Amino acid sequence: MSHKPPVIYPRGPWFGGKVLRYFLAIFLSLTVLVVAVLILFYYQAMPLSSSDPLRIVADAVSARLFLTALAITLIPGAAGSWFLARIIGRHELIKDQMEFNVQLFSAATDSVMVHDLDGKCVYANEEACRSHGYDEEELARLNFYELNATEHINTVEVKIKELMEKGQLTFESTHIRKNDSLMPVEVKSRIIKAGGRKLMLSVIHDITERKRTEEELRQTSERLQRAIEGTINAVALTTEFRDPYTAGHQHRVAKLACVIARELGLPEEQIEGVRVAGTLHDIGKIYVPAEILSRPGRLRQNEINLVKDHAQVGYDLLNKIEFPWPVARIVFQHHERMDGSGYPMGISGGEILIEAQIMGVADVVEAMASHRPYRPALSVEEALLEILQQKGVLYSPDVVEACIKLFTKKGFTFE
Repeated sequence: MSHKPPVIYPRGPWFGGKVLRYFLAIFLSLTVLVVAVLILFYYQAMPLSSSDPLRIVADAVSARLFLTALAITLIPGAAGSWFLARIIGRHELIKDQMEFNVQLFSAATDSVMVHDLDGKCVYANEEACRSHGYDEEELARLNFYELNATEHINTVEVKIKELMEKGQLTFESTHIRKNDSLMPVEVKSRIIKAGGRKLMLSVIHDITERKRTEEELRQTSERLQRAIEGTINAVALTTEFRDPYTAGHQHRVAKLACVIARELGLPEEQIEGVRVAGTLHDIGKIYVPAEILSRPGRLRQNEINLVKDHAQVGYDLLNKIEFPWPVARIVFQHHERMDGSGYPMGISGGEILIEAQIMGVADVVEAMASHRPYRPALSVEEALLEILQQKGVLYSPDVVEACIKLFTKKGFTFE
């Protein structure tokens, strides 16, 4: 096999390279010869002068016949010569274009390979040989499927069938070099026609560096995610250290809120925002004096108002952080209620984020089922009865139904 692709020129009676040139030369020579013979015959057949009127008439007729024969010879000759010249010019243009394509493929920085529909290699440029580590003959003996790692062969077979249907396709695979090292590749293939048959033209791009970069970015993202998670947990613990009676409350609320969100069919990305907001939803309580948070008796109205400010404080703290989710708004709205009786803004219905509606139900259920300094823990059943009685009034009906289903039919627990 050669690095140069098989240049396939048009075949047929009007295409033949040098043969066409020879034919044109012979045709023109014959035309000139016929014209010369006609002229010679004319001058041999006619005297130089004559006084016989009948002879003059005969000579005039002969002249017309001669001119007619000359025209019959020259006109087709000229037309044929022009036609053959056009064909030769077109043939040269096609040849030049094909030679340009050969140089273009050879100079390509990506591997370019052509296979027949059975996978047999028809052409491979120099980069294909170099990147795969084979010489020309070795690469020619390899089937298209043999270039791929074993675990990718079935996938490649499916992709080739799809290529036959669509005519062009881009997919990823892993090729095996001669030294058995693996090379992740992106293959852009299309079906072409050449020499009366269908072929697969593939541009194969080595994506080893891209895959390495993607893996590095993934690892960096995971480290960053762990760092963010640690920071979020540290901030959440800061609140719980000041209020030991609510230790673990935010994490339990986040756990219940996430399963409610999943039960409602929210996408995972949105559920992650619910989890982060749930873990931080009471961060604003760092503004509330610890003696108020842990006081066993009833609070005075001004102290209640101070506790209610935690939603605004939490928003002010979190709004400065560029989360990919509306964490600050969820924290700000988690005490709003469907009928507008909540705080701090008193908004209602659809004005409340769905995440905040979920957080509000999860917060109430967990708080009622946990011990507080001013009352003992209530049962989960009592907490569920409370949200059921207020369904459509204080709490979203869909959220309430999802929460009750999780506890009564799916066995959810805070543990």
